[in-house]
Amino acid sequence: MDRAARLRGTGVRFLLFFAIFLAIVEVIVVSKTLLIAPPYAVTAYLMVFNRGTKYAQPRSIVASYLVVIASSVAIEYAFGVTVLALVLNVTVVALFIAFTEFSHPPALALTIFSYIVRDSPNFVLTSLVVLFIVVVADITMARVGPVRQLLDEGSS
Repeated sequence: MDRAARLRGTGVRFLLFFAIFLAIVEVIVVSKTLLIAPPYAVTAYLMVFNRGTKYAQPRSIVASYLVVIASSVAIEYAFGVTVLALVLNVTVVALFIAFTEFSHPPALALTIFSYIVRDSPNFVLTSLVVLFIVVVADITMARVGPVRQLLDEGSS
């Protein structure tokens, strides 16, 4: 592959990442949960720049984030916002991503940030909306002809 095609592919990937990240930023600004941006940004980066790798699989992202959401709400409800609850929750999520096929390490960071935010309903809603953005972005990258063609051209 020539240098121009590689640069074009990287440029397209960067624009896709930036578009996904801006959509995520809009969601977290509206929901006033700006602190949870870092794990979402890493997820967007992995999806775009490391597409097809173990940690960027859409199924893994969705499954891991759903486990984080469910365990965060359940453990916070049972134990409150405590250090014990945080340790237990990180352990639950780490066991899930270590012992299942759904491995997405940024989910661990999201688990920690859920305790920093301390607003379960807002955390759940924001995380679900971000998951929707991730799924739509994945479908766009995989199935929309011109986007897929540009991505394929830059990686071959």
